Amino acid sequence: ELEQHNILWSKTNVYIVQELLGIGTFGNVVKGFIEGTNQKLAIKILKNTPYAVKDAEEEVEILSQLSKEQPDEFNVVKQYEYFQHNNNNCIMFEMLDISLYDFIKKRMFSPLPVKHIRPIVEQVGSALAKLKSLGIIHTDLKPENIMMVDTARHSLK
Repeated sequence: ELEQHNILWSKTNVYIVQELLGIGTFGNVVKGFIEGTNQKLAIKILKNTPYAVKDAEEEVEILSQLSKEQPDEFNVVKQYEYFQHNNNNCIMFEMLDISLYDFIKKRMFSPLPVKHIRPIVEQVGSALAKLKSLGIIHTDLKPENIMMVDTARHSLK
């Protein structure tokens, strides 16, 4: 269990954990930064189970493929690094704002106007079209897994 100020070492960087962002079936996501740079990251720390390890390897392979395809153009999160820490697989991602679910929750689940829904649907559609063109199927599409880059402009990843 990671706590604030815990340190994660990879071959290339030292990461400092700041806070827990979420708990999932296969592991946790924490907010952290690269020591000496203050570059904020989302760090996915997967449980050490055979299914979680297989899932992590598949996710890393897909994200590595997507990173070669200019992910900003089709709204896909950037993966920076993948390594093991204390027998747990760790994936480093760019730090984004909040999930679509948390955004809707902050609005107390009040309906979004069409002018706000349209750009969200267009951006999710763009990402799904790119995935389809690469033969990739997203099997866990839900508001919790759609991240907002800029809540004012409703840009997503």
